[in-house]
Amino acid sequence: MGISSTINGYKKKLSGPNRELFIHSAFALVIRVFAAISSFVMNLVVTRHLGISNSGGFFLCFAVITVLATLVRMGGDNLLIKNVSIFGSEQKWKTVKLIVIQVSKRAAVFSIIVTVLLLVFNNQIAKDVFQKGYISGTLFWMNLSMPLLALYTLIAFAFQGLNKVLYSVFIQNIIVPIFFSLLVIIFKCHSSVDAAKLYFGASLLTVILTICLWYRIAPRGEPDEKAGLPENLWKSSYIFWSLASVQMAIQWGGQFISGIFCKENDLAQLAIAQRTSMLISFVLVAVNLVSAPKFASMYKQGEKEKLRRYAINSTRLMVLFATPIVLFIMVFPKFIMSFFGTGFTGGASMLFVLALGQYVNVLTGSVSYLLIMSGHERDTRNTQFLIGVFSIILSLILVKYYGAFGAAVAIAVSVAAQNLIYVGMAKRRLGFNTMAIWT
Repeated sequence: MGISSTINGYKKKLSGPNRELFIHSAFALVIRVFAAISSFVMNLVVTRHLGISNSGGFFLCFAVITVLATLVRMGGDNLLIKNVSIFGSEQKWKTVKLIVIQVSKRAAVFSIIVTVLLLVFNNQIAKDVFQKGYISGTLFWMNLSMPLLALYTLIAFAFQGLNKVLYSVFIQNIIVPIFFSLLVIIFKCHSSVDAAKLYFGASLLTVILTICLWYRIAPRGEPDEKAGLPENLWKSSYIFWSLASVQMAIQWGGQFISGIFCKENDLAQLAIAQRTSMLISFVLVAVNLVSAPKFASMYKQGEKEKLRRYAINSTRLMVLFATPIVLFIMVFPKFIMSFFGTGFTGGASMLFVLALGQYVNVLTGSVSYLLIMSGHERDTRNTQFLIGVFSIILSLILVKYYGAFGAAVAIAVSVAAQNLIYVGMAKRRLGFNTMAIWT
């Protein structure tokens, strides 16, 4: 009787939304594991082929286009997840297609304008902003990759809104690292400029593949279906845009400031430590792939208790999978950094600190997406602006006295503080604590 009751209890817990969350998140987690491996392999290939000095310049330029690609998407990421999820659940496929096309067109125009300006002032940015004239060639080719990165990322988020997790992660996190790593190995490049050219080639191949996948897989509406853009679509996009912009400052500001003041070797150590620590959050990203569209639809339908259980269960799942990874990184940071080649073990302390910051990110759950998808974008934006300013000031102070390690501390503290404030906001706005995994 006791065993039977226990089994029935577990079945009850895994019924309905909880069962769906577990199954879909497990599937997303497996995919994200492959994405994390792909990213790790790419970092490994780059550092092994370029060495610590050249890889520092390459990863600095990579951070530049990562931030710029986010800015030129003009808030399209969350805009697509939210609206594609809502209209997709209502099977308004022509409206979904129209939203994706319009968001992509606007981002394409903006990205081309920004790219032209960057190419015109390429040498000045390398010499006068980063005080590293030798990265001008690398920066040139990486800037050319930026519009491609923006486009395929937008379509990946559209797939996420349709709950097509496999295609979303494949496009955004797997295919480019695989293409790029293969090209670097085949052509055996030994300079950051050659690596940047190959990254452009990998991005171009990814865009072609992504467009083909979208037109082959995306659902289509009935011929007589009326379609139109939802009201306040672009107004919402500006809020999402400001959120994404400040988030980039929090995430990459420390590396930019280090790029100006620190030596190449220190910059390379910071870049690899940060990119490695971010692999911890692959669990968070995996669950977000499933949870974000669900948050939007549950909140719109007024299912508040269902939303609470779903959000807290998603946090439990993330903590369960992330804790062993964090413990391994914190116990063996020097061993992990040694994989990237001679000179990288000096970044072990940076990896330790950054791992702590990412762990807090996981412990707080999908709280930022929860706020955004439930219509509390302004609260999220105000918090990010506050933390963004704090992050830049803290980075400037700590980099001056402690170099790249100071940047790592500033990044970790900012990420942790931001997410803890979000938890308080979710408690006030939605009535529950996403970290209350013991309830």
